[in-house]
Amino acid sequence: MQLASGLTIRVVDTDDDYLGIEIYASNDRFAGSAQIYAGLEELSEFAARLAGFPSNSDDARVYEFGSRDPSVAGGYAGLRFYCLDRAGHAIVEIGIEEDHGRDGRAMAHLSFRIEAAAIDRFASALREIQHAHTGEAVLPAGG
Repeated sequence: MQLASGLTIRVVDTDDDYLGIEIYASNDRFAGSAQIYAGLEELSEFAARLAGFPSNSDDARVYEFGSRDPSVAGGYAGLRFYCLDRAGHAIVEIGIEEDHGRDGRAMAHLSFRIEAAAIDRFASALREIQHAHTGEAVLPAGG
């Protein structure tokens, strides 16, 4: 599936104990995705971590989904949001690793610029899909 450049988090499975999500990220040259077993409140926790970003040019936020441990089911995604310069131009770096399943190990590391207003919309969409247990939140590349 080819999506626009950016970050997409989609609910793909629901359970009483977890929320199954797919995290897909791409820029103009690279893409990757992983299915992750997230906590039931994890999307709201991630949205809270992003709230108000960037607050200043030194602001940086980090969040991790899943685990890199091969004995833990599901994939991993590490996200780092930070400013490139004093003007507040922001970027997100994303490292994605798929579960060590039948296809072996797969990973991608990429980055793209983001806009502050888009982060606010993304955080709102994360809360909505967690509440509904369906849908997707998209943070487009831009800036």
